[in-house]
Amino acid sequence: MCARSMNRPLRAVGVVLGLLVALLISGPTGGVAHAAVAAPAGDVLSIGDPDALGQIDLYVDPLCPFSGKFVRAHGDEIGKRIEAGKLQVNVKFVAFLDKYSASGTYDIRAIYAAYVVADQSRSSDVTWRLIEAIYAKGTQPKEGGSTDLSNDQLADLANQVGAPQLAQDLIRIGLPIGFDPHPIAANNLVVLHQFPEPGVPLVVINDQPVDEDSDWLAKLPG
Repeated sequence: MCARSMNRPLRAVGVVLGLLVALLISGPTGGVAHAAVAAPAGDVLSIGDPDALGQIDLYVDPLCPFSGKFVRAHGDEIGKRIEAGKLQVNVKFVAFLDKYSASGTYDIRAIYAAYVVADQSRSSDVTWRLIEAIYAKGTQPKEGGSTDLSNDQLADLANQVGAPQLAQDLIRIGLPIGFDPHPIAANNLVVLHQFPEPGVPLVVINDQPVDEDSDWLAKLPG
């Protein structure tokens, strides 16, 4: 084995160690991610003011074309309400379409990217904009398509929405440091299947699913 190839794993180890040190300095992470003043628990990525009058649970899959259509249709208005302190969105990612992505791991990697950006930015605005970017037309991979987004491309999206450099580095390295998206997605899928029609996207208000094609957003308080 040549010296050049021997140095590659050493460099990789050095990058991982550097990221771990940076995480320890910046603060602990766990099984939840925080955006702005939200205080999420369990497998929820909470975005927005927890005291907002409007509260929804949103089940989505990063690869799902209907989830993408939903975010593209309502994302701008949701973002405005989040920024105005009128809405908290509890995003509950699932990953049952992962096997239909080109890499076989896209859902899991996209979920991890969202959690890391929320945790490192502590910004609801940045986190929601990343979710919008993941589902943007021309960016969201196709179910059963021949390509999806690499870790570098996901990190580039994080950079475009203003995520901290550490978040970008964690996404690029591709290891579940701080968060493991596998149990997060699996646990959310179990909860999703408790509803009569367990498909995504699914909007839940006061523990009741609503028709996402209705005017549910206009009826929210605030």
